[in-house]
Amino acid sequence: MNLSKLSLGIFITLILVLLLSACDTCEEVEDCMFSPNSTVTVYRFPDETSDVFGVIGPGDEYKALARTVDGWLGFDPGIAQAGNIGLAHHRWVEDPVSIIPSCIESVELVTMEEIMADYEASTGG
Repeated sequence: MNLSKLSLGIFITLILVLLLSACDTCEEVEDCMFSPNSTVTVYRFPDETSDVFGVIGPGDEYKALARTVDGWLGFDPGIAQAGNIGLAHHRWVEDPVSIIPSCIESVELVTMEEIMADYEASTGG
């Protein structure tokens, strides 16, 4: 009985080693970085009627973490935000920024419903 448990353990270990070594050949997706061409207003949500969070300007560079169908980009502003989780942690800019065109398709496409669901979960409301 102990021999079969040992054999099973060795078999599982070999499978894990093979799976992990296969990842060495996986292509890593590069970060999709963006930088504004001019001073850009940053919003709490991807909507011009939402609260203004601040501004970012030329020379500032951020990683696009989410995008909406209508051209908003969500990013982590690098400022602590107690309690905000998921998409509620993102801040949003419209698309007057310079973006590497080939990378934007790799950024997660999200909906306002998903953003608001994370906001509701963050605020307990």
